[in-house]
Amino acid sequence: MNLLSPKRRLLGNKRSRQGPGARRLAGAAALVVSALALLTLGKLYPNEVADARARLAGPVSSIVGLLQTPLKPLHDLGTHYENLVGLEDELKTLRTENEALRAWKWRALDLESQLADLQSLTRVVSEPAMSFITTTVRARSFGKQNRSVLIGAGTSSGVAESLAVVNGKGLVGTTYETGHSTTRVRFLTDPASRLLVSIGPQRITAMASGDGTRSLAIESATGSLDVAIDDAVVSAGEEGGLPRGLRIGRVVATGYGMRIEPYVDFNRLEFVSVLLPADVAQPDQTAANEVATRKLAARFNGKPQPNVQHDRTTSERDAAKESTFGEANR
Repeated sequence: MNLLSPKRRLLGNKRSRQGPGARRLAGAAALVVSALALLTLGKLYPNEVADARARLAGPVSSIVGLLQTPLKPLHDLGTHYENLVGLEDELKTLRTENEALRAWKWRALDLESQLADLQSLTRVVSEPAMSFITTTVRARSFGKQNRSVLIGAGTSSGVAESLAVVNGKGLVGTTYETGHSTTRVRFLTDPASRLLVSIGPQRITAMASGDGTRSLAIESATGSLDVAIDDAVVSAGEEGGLPRGLRIGRVVATGYGMRIEPYVDFNRLEFVSVLLPADVAQPDQTAANEVATRKLAARFNGKPQPNVQHDRTTSERDAAKESTFGEANR
């Protein structure tokens, strides 16, 4: 008995160690059997199973919701933590940008004070004022040797030859062959078009000319210029011609074959504006404005519009009567 008792203890310990694994295996087998049974019932009785599932959905969802209620503060805490981390990063970025803006602010104030000092020491001459008149494109000409359009404004509106014509993107060209109510505009890309331009931040002056293609050629007496791709090109200004600073295009090729691509799309022109010097009057418009002003004033005062010719005739008749009356009294 004493010899067999240790063996029995060992066998008992072995069975006790195998007990939890066997129980897990049995539970898994029970789950598989239950799943197979449910699948079989779903195939055999689909309507009854669907009805039972619909009835159990409400109570089960309520129970799940009640179980999740204690966990909701933990979920909200995680969301708040993520928001706080994001706000902290954003605050750091804003502080960095604020410091940079403060540095630029002092730089701007310094430049403003320097500009004020320079203006007080120099006699600044302002640019001459200019007006404009906007009109529509009436006809187009896109030949190889003639790239132009006909606009609906002429000498009656104050338009003369060699005036700048622009749209929202930049310089379109110059006026020529001006009529009473129409004017022809020569594009920058026309072979007869030539103008002085300023290129890049260094304002390098060169001559740009059209050759009937989409871009302009840059001519320079010194050959290659110190310009880069995408340098902005504006008009340099000419005496009695185009004003300076009008947007033209950008550099698309450098070296000895330098080219400028205009900003304007010449195939989609609808409205253009002609730049007029400030001293150019618009006769028809001025007369029309004066007539409209007199009519409005007469309507506002409730009096008929005065007739200059009638007033002159009445005054002459009164003067004749006075002279006749004076001779009769003598």
